Amino acid sequence: MENGKPEQQAYFFLLPSVLIMLSVLGYPIVYNLVISFFRWTLRSQEKTFTGLTNYIAVIGGEKFFITIRNTLVWTVMGVFLQMVIGIALALFVDDLVHGKKYMRTIVLLPWLIPGVVTALMWKFMMQADVGIINYLLMRSGLTDKNILFLSDPVFALPSVIFVNLWKAVPFWFLMITAALQDKPLEQIESALLDGARYRHILIRVILPYLSPVIAATGALSTIWTLNYFDLIWTTTKGGPMDSTSTLPIYTYRLAFEFNDFGRAAALAVVSLIIISLVCIPYVKSIFSNLREEGVL
Repeated sequence: MENGKPEQQAYFFLLPSVLIMLSVLGYPIVYNLVISFFRWTLRSQEKTFTGLTNYIAVIGGEKFFITIRNTLVWTVMGVFLQMVIGIALALFVDDLVHGKKYMRTIVLLPWLIPGVVTALMWKFMMQADVGIINYLLMRSGLTDKNILFLSDPVFALPSVIFVNLWKAVPFWFLMITAALQDKPLEQIESALLDGARYRHILIRVILPYLSPVIAATGALSTIWTLNYFDLIWTTTKGGPMDSTSTLPIYTYRLAFEFNDFGRAAALAVVSLIIISLVCIPYVKSIFSNLREEGVL
């Protein structure tokens, strides 16, 4: 490889990583795809080829559309609010003169707590009878009765979105804060000298500069939120009345509650397709930014 081109040498050094990724990720995906065409339950160890029957049964089921709706609300609302609050917090802390280091530490704390611990903590605080949130709401006069945050189909999904927001916003804060360390100070100072207001600087200078980081962080947040399992399962297990049932929750229940591994595998394939379609715009944005910067 000493006489080879730099590009060829780069591919050669990447080959071990690619082979490891293919073995670790490729085999489970292919195996899951194969299983999705078979009928396989714990009641019978025989795997019977059924073609697209599992896909038809999953997509045609009533719970599938409820699950898709919940997943869309959970993901779209969650990622959007994470982005808005995370960027706002990062900009606020970045403009602080004193206490910047301490504020960064405080904001990052929720992200460092394990997901199951976060879920159990908020599940206890949101309990209707002994939860501190209901206690504070009633003491402040905002309500005269306990709110069933995790037991009422109306409040359950917004409640778990809020908990996920509390945990996920620090990741956005961290990424945006890191990007703001190299913000274009000369352009900002020139705009200020020209009499531009902060909102104009934010829209025309800072946000365009942050767009590559926002795209990358959005892609990661979307994938993580779509696949988030432990928080919802620990707090509501997909209930009440499937009001918080998302694709990972429904897939898990098909496999380990109903013992239908064929349909669970089919739903996992459908989830993979949906995640891929959702992330395509993010990936395109990342690659276009890399081309503009001359990296690709």
